[in-house]
Amino acid sequence: MVPVRHGATYRPQPLPVGLAFFSPGLRTSNWPPPSDHASLETDLAVGCAGMAKPNPRVSKDPQLRPVARNTRGILGDVIRRKVVDLGLMRALLRAADPTDERVEPQPPTPTLPVPGDEIPLSIEEVAAAFRGRSVTSLPWIRQAAAVLDAWQMPMTAEEIERLLAGFTSHREKLGPRNGPGRSDLFVTGNDGRLTLNPLAPGLIATRRAIRGLPQPVLVQPAQRTAREQGSAIRRVEFDPEAQRNAEIARSSRRAVLSAVPSAEDPQAVALLDVGQRSIRAFIGRDVAELAGLLERFDVIAGLDIRDTLRALGFDAGRCRVVDLKPPQKSRRLNRAGRTLQITSELLIAGTTRIRRPFGDPEKVARYLSEGDHQRLARRLESDVKALHAFYQYGVLHGAVRLRWGFVDDALATDWALPGDASLHQQLKRAREKDETVDLVVGAAPGWADPWWRAQRVRVVDISFREVVLTRDEAGLALPILRDEIQAIRLAPEETEQWGWHGRQGRARWSVIQERW
Repeated sequence: MVPVRHGATYRPQPLPVGLAFFSPGLRTSNWPPPSDHASLETDLAVGCAGMAKPNPRVSKDPQLRPVARNTRGILGDVIRRKVVDLGLMRALLRAADPTDERVEPQPPTPTLPVPGDEIPLSIEEVAAAFRGRSVTSLPWIRQAAAVLDAWQMPMTAEEIERLLAGFTSHREKLGPRNGPGRSDLFVTGNDGRLTLNPLAPGLIATRRAIRGLPQPVLVQPAQRTAREQGSAIRRVEFDPEAQRNAEIARSSRRAVLSAVPSAEDPQAVALLDVGQRSIRAFIGRDVAELAGLLERFDVIAGLDIRDTLRALGFDAGRCRVVDLKPPQKSRRLNRAGRTLQITSELLIAGTTRIRRPFGDPEKVARYLSEGDHQRLARRLESDVKALHAFYQYGVLHGAVRLRWGFVDDALATDWALPGDASLHQQLKRAREKDETVDLVVGAAPGWADPWWRAQRVRVVDISFREVVLTRDEAGLALPILRDEIQAIRLAPEETEQWGWHGRQGRARWSVIQERW
């Protein structure tokens, strides 16, 4: 029995005929619907039992008029219209649901098989456990043990700390109170480098703790690896439009111009042929020959290049013109209204790390007035090389860097052709096909041999701001900011697989390790 108001009890009985007007299709002849009588009448009784105490003035409210009255006095009160509506709605919805239909259970989330405790950690596991995550609950000793277990090579405590700092800043850092000390996880050599003790009792607990962190992070790449590899290859290699755009970009002849003393008055101009990698200076009367030479180029770039071409008498309607001036003129630094004026020199220096991209205007004017064409030509060549490095970075990244004090922002550019491969596309393709690439990191590549200080690496992982690289078979992975990459290419097949370019290759990699 279901209790109702004033101590009365509700006895199961057919629905009163007076309630049938709530639904045009609901009549006593077809009531009740195919459902359980007890549960249906229970819903109505519970809805009626929860109504508020009747108001003496209820008869004045059209919404509260009596809709049904039981002559036996079982309900004995006015039933609110909205309460009855709710009870009817619940009963009808339950009666309409088929009783034999069942919801199919969702398939379980796939999980990766967890290696045994005797198997060392992998670089992917350590990177997924630490990158961009908060691991403040993990002591530094266990962090260092995980790094040594994954990289399988001796390291100093400072090298381990620099490697961990590249993954996340939300962790316990190396200090005087939490160093390796006398922990049985490490064996300290004569040179101060730490080696993992494979017989340490805490090694198994460390492996379990690290493997318990990145499980969801590792499952996602495992689910999409095969799909990405197949779709990326089909998209790049079998898309006719992509092939056509790439071919147009490769065959386009590009030039970079630098004019002095100004773009509106080009008394001396340097022309850099990107494909031929040649530079030619035009001074004085020779500037008139430049308009005819520009006819063979498809892309012409430079500062205020339209003014320069107009002054040279060249119609730029048949080619693509790329103006290398700053995408925006200023940037607000704080709420007080302090503003940074963005100049071409500031952007080029921050992007290419060329300290002085352009010469002193007074010296250039003196060279022109004195007729010192030799020094003027050298100055023009240096200017156009800086513009070329700036243009190449903008095409590769789709942005240039604004660096000033605490400011390090990217300003978007639209200098690339539709078929130009971006940095992300090349890194992703190298990772999916497991290809080695040559990277130039830091300052802009040199002009005579742009790849002499390149590092030959494999791409392990790619994130929004950084890329994880491995240099050789030892598997030493190192995260590097993507903004620091100046040039990239697939490693030539005729060179040694893990060879180094130039006489300072190893020293350059050591400098990068210390920086990042």
